[in-house]
Amino acid sequence: MRSFTLSAALLLLAPTLSACNGGVGPDASTQIGLGFQVAQASTVAAFSSSADGNGLTGAPPVVTTTALGLRIVRDADTLLITSAQLVVRDVKLQSATAVCKDDDRSVSTTASTSSSTTASGERDDDCPTLRIGPFLVNVPVTGADGARITVPVPAGTYSSLRMTLHKVTSSDSADAAFRQANPDFRDISARISGTFNKAPFTFVSDVNAKLEVPLSAPLVIKAGGDDITVSIDLSMWFVRSQGGLYSPALANTPGNVRAAVQNNIRNAFRAFRDRDHDGKEDR
Repeated sequence: MRSFTLSAALLLLAPTLSACNGGVGPDASTQIGLGFQVAQASTVAAFSSSADGNGLTGAPPVVTTTALGLRIVRDADTLLITSAQLVVRDVKLQSATAVCKDDDRSVSTTASTSSSTTASGERDDDCPTLRIGPFLVNVPVTGADGARITVPVPAGTYSSLRMTLHKVTSSDSADAAFRQANPDFRDISARISGTFNKAPFTFVSDVNAKLEVPLSAPLVIKAGGDDITVSIDLSMWFVRSQGGLYSPALANTPGNVRAAVQNNIRNAFRAFRDRDHDGKEDR
């Protein structure tokens, strides 16, 4: 299946990069390209259990792209996603040799190579951080390629990404500006539209979660830079542990179904080195 990058408004937002390793700043020759893509195939193996406590059984979903959107089939259920949007904030590249401090309320949007200060006043010099957002990610569900950002980072070895799937509720200036530009995203972090067994739906999520996204292998950034892809497995969001798919419309209602879907969302992200941007891990 053809890979595709999320068409985010990343290039319109200025990242703030914090230095690490004792204040050693990034060099223009050590750049990293960061992109988001939809997973090329479902990753059932990554889910040992679902939110209802039962192990997944049955075959993984069959996923294809069409002119109308992303088509997901499992057992007797067919889900067609025609629009998918996520709100993301505070993407941090975590060093394999450092512990990154939390940075819930980093609101700076000016590019910098100096260390940052968290809301608590503590300095955060441990890991290079992309202070982006909140920004709206429009997933090109029909298979079109989207945009990446390229930023300088300090040379080093990195083991994971940290980022926030962000429910837009806070009163800081970044959230206020985002709400003004995107009034339909007040108090939600994701919106998915399409049809489920031919019935139209719009699903909204208020998941507000910090995501630790391990790299499949440690990434060594040196002269020449590298590229990372964050893969989002939309096909797994509505998978039922006993087979078939959950109704996205039903998942809008508080209860066990919504809890299971919210849990699937949190587990549907992974990251890997991807220099050729084909959605596959470089070996």
